[in-house]
Amino acid sequence: MLNRLKLAPKFTLILLLIFIVGSALGGLGLSRALQYQAESKVSAEGVMLMESMRAVRRYTSQEVLPILQRYQNATEFWPEVVPAYSARRTFELLSETHEPSQDFEYRYKEAVLNPTNPNDLVDDFELALVQTFLEDADVSRQSGYRQMPERGLFFYSALPISIQDASCLECHSTPDVAPPAMLEQYGREGGFDWQLDEILGTQIVYIPAEEVFNDARQAFSGVMGLFILIFAIALFCLNALLKPLVVQPVQGLAKLSEKLATDDIKTVEELDTAESRKLATVVNRQDELGQLGRVFQKMVNEVIARQQRLRQQIRDLKIEIDQTRKTKEVQEIVETDYFQSLQQKAQQFRKRKTDDD
Repeated sequence: MLNRLKLAPKFTLILLLIFIVGSALGGLGLSRALQYQAESKVSAEGVMLMESMRAVRRYTSQEVLPILQRYQNATEFWPEVVPAYSARRTFELLSETHEPSQDFEYRYKEAVLNPTNPNDLVDDFELALVQTFLEDADVSRQSGYRQMPERGLFFYSALPISIQDASCLECHSTPDVAPPAMLEQYGREGGFDWQLDEILGTQIVYIPAEEVFNDARQAFSGVMGLFILIFAIALFCLNALLKPLVVQPVQGLAKLSEKLATDDIKTVEELDTAESRKLATVVNRQDELGQLGRVFQKMVNEVIARQQRLRQQIRDLKIEIDQTRKTKEVQEIVETDYFQSLQQKAQQFRKRKTDDD
């Protein structure tokens, strides 16, 4: 099919094919890069949120707890003194400040192996994350995707939870030293025997994966749209420049070749009046087309000179043939009986005339 197309459409088609293949390969790499960038961004936001919750925990443990303990008696248990409660409540209030149209669907959980509140118990997926933190001390953060039944796909960011403040052990060392009111509310089975700096669970934020995909798709659409626009402009400019710089000079050489092939140009003077300016423009160029034009000009001159020599040879040959034909015709006439008879009569006539004289 390419062989049947002209030069300009052929260049356009080739560029389009290159664009399609390049866009497919580049789009695949770009999609993955943008997906990774979106995941990194969301993961960083999740980590920032969890660090904020850790700051709330420390503030509760260091600032709020000492004040509330002055007014708390043995028969009362105030959840506000628990750092985990403060972090969870802060996240709930943060969620309430966003309008539903903004789709603030982050889910925050402090999943613990041995929690005081059964709602904080790790599930099988979160247990695997905690095991990774326990087995590899170099792992300080984890992220990825999790499919939740009836909820869909979520992107998660997880950090390890450990006891950093010794004051937390006042409620979580042994049931004997825990506040009676806390034991009455949560029992004596969970949330004890914790050790300082021991990894107890994971702090995790769940984000709907669609939000990550939407960010990546929006970025991909913007970049690819700009890329297509730039390519369209470049293709238009290339075609606009290709015609005067390449197509027209090649067409001029092709027309000149046709005239030479049909023997329309017989002399250099005829060449000068027909295509001299176009050919001179090509010859004066310093690129490959200019080199081709100079070679073509030399070839044209040689062809015209050869044609002139051939025509001269043909004329000389015609003259020689005509002379040969005349000589042969004379010879044929001389050899005829009639001519011989006339010749004899002429001799006799000349002899008789001589005798008479």
